[in-house]
Amino acid sequence: MSALKQLFSFLVLPAMIFSMAHLTAGCSMTYNGEKLFFRVGCSQCHTYQGKGGRMGPDLSAVSSLRSDSWIDSYIQDPKAINPSSRMPSFSHLSAAKRKAIIGFLQE
Repeated sequence: MSALKQLFSFLVLPAMIFSMAHLTAGCSMTYNGEKLFFRVGCSQCHTYQGKGGRMGPDLSAVSSLRSDSWIDSYIQDPKAINPSSRMPSFSHLSAAKRKAIIGFLQE
């Protein structure tokens, strides 16, 4: 192995790996709840502060009526809470995305 390859293998490569691990440690993906509300389809049926559809209930005041955990449960499986709900499940959304949408509904 050449001296340059040895130097890279023993010094540079580990330093690069350590730097990347350090930069990403503790990082979590954050999402814009408002953008998600309009992109994933919530606004097709629900109104929020005058914008959106009319099929589902207006969600402008939902956070003052229901807890975050209730809203999260409903987003994941509406029919488990209300068997006659026409809302589809959004269980495919990550917890972080659901949390961002719930945060937006609190604004």
